[in-house]
Amino acid sequence: MKSSLEQLRNRGYVSLEDTQKYDSFSKSNLIALIESKEAYIRTLGVNLLSNKFELDNDMVNLFCTMLSHEKKLYTKIELCNALSKASVTSAKIMLNYLGIIGNNQYKELPKKIFNKKSYPLPRDIIARTLAHMNIEVLPELVSVLKTNNIIAIREAIDSIGFICFYNPSTFNQGVLDDLILCFNQYNEDDIVRWKIVRAFESFKSSAAIDILTLVTKNDPVEMIRNEAKRSFSIINSRKIK
Repeated sequence: MKSSLEQLRNRGYVSLEDTQKYDSFSKSNLIALIESKEAYIRTLGVNLLSNKFELDNDMVNLFCTMLSHEKKLYTKIELCNALSKASVTSAKIMLNYLGIIGNNQYKELPKKIFNKKSYPLPRDIIARTLAHMNIEVLPELVSVLKTNNIIAIREAIDSIGFICFYNPSTFNQGVLDDLILCFNQYNEDDIVRWKIVRAFESFKSSAAIDILTLVTKNDPVEMIRNEAKRSFSIINSRKIK
């Protein structure tokens, strides 16, 4: 059964006619819209702000804060779409929100292995947004690996792996080296170890393959051994330069 327009609006959906109706609003009036109790009005505010005005640091902070408590599907999607337009400079602000918005992040290893040949979308909403941005955000994500923020590190790994998987022609040895350093530094953290083993599938490199070989034979956790086998399979099936 199709949802009615009212039901869709309650979930934050907006139409082209809706955006045209508010297109003449000033920036301050649009900012006021995002405080509306009606989800579709909040979506309109985000849509028009991100399309009509520069997505500066203040707006990125505003959208990230809003995303941290937004419950409606289409409004959350609009916020992610808006944030994906941020510059690399503004994207640095988004790094501060890695791992702290929503409750969909992995807190423990999954029971089943991911069997698709694609790279899984990051579960963390900010990591997912960063993963879909320009590849120029990669150095900023890698910088997170060198912090002591284990929550952010776990989610940054997903974004790094995703970006490198879908941009194999831009292979960067430095990125792989930093992943290996992180792997060694947080070797006792099962989630970090598992995620980096997965990220290695994005690199057809002898260094990554050597570690995967050791993990396949020696890791004490079956799920991580299985993930290493999957990464081997992906590497062998792709033509990565």
